[in-house]
Amino acid sequence: MRDQIVEKVKNAGVVGAGGAGFPTHVKINATVDTVLVNGASCEPLLMSDPYIMEHELDIMIEGLNAVLDATGASRGVICIKGKHAKALQTIKDAVAKDTSGRLEAFELRDFYPAGDEQVLVREVTGRTVPEAGIPLQVGVVVSNTESLYNIANAMKDIPLTERYVTVTGEVGQDMVVKVPVGTIVSDLLEFAGGPKISDYRVVDGGPMMGRVLPDTDQPVTKVTSGLIVLDPEHNVVKGKIKDPAAIKRITG
Repeated sequence: MRDQIVEKVKNAGVVGAGGAGFPTHVKINATVDTVLVNGASCEPLLMSDPYIMEHELDIMIEGLNAVLDATGASRGVICIKGKHAKALQTIKDAVAKDTSGRLEAFELRDFYPAGDEQVLVREVTGRTVPEAGIPLQVGVVVSNTESLYNIANAMKDIPLTERYVTVTGEVGQDMVVKVPVGTIVSDLLEFAGGPKISDYRVVDGGPMMGRVLPDTDQPVTKVTSGLIVLDPEHNVVKGKIKDPAAIKRITG
């Protein structure tokens, strides 16, 4: 069964949706006892994970069950921050109805970097991932919410051609929207009501680890989790774009 699941995930082109883009078929081609669903939306402002858990949970759980089958894990723990109360309740209701005995819900505290793989493993299982190690070394696979959604589609031979993106900041309407991979950022911003300021920059990803796009002619990729429109003088933007002379002073 593992080989079939791994092959379908590989053929569908599923990669980690949390930002790293690591090939998912490699991650699930392992034997572990626990699979953790990372729905923490580690960074502020990003809302795609809670959205999927609230609106597409059945499909996500199909993907989780596929990973449990592939890895031989007996425990699948769906993790989300308690502040996302509606999504958390949806998860608890689904777990209560589950008859397999494999699924659990875990309420995460609201701190950064809750959702980091090493932190998540420690908080949920009590196990410590070795320095510079990975969760597999302690019998755990960590999978992003949207990755599991995509795995469920892969089981139906549906390739990864779309992704959920949070659009927020200085735009007409904050939203979580599913768009084709390759959608041009400027078109997506216009769909969200357009920028509310004439001079702006766009952060691809979260305010902590995201990158400032050079322009809005860039495409949405498989790992585009969010687009945040900000004033160029915003601390988040300025912290990511440093004058070369300033960098030289810091590193010199």
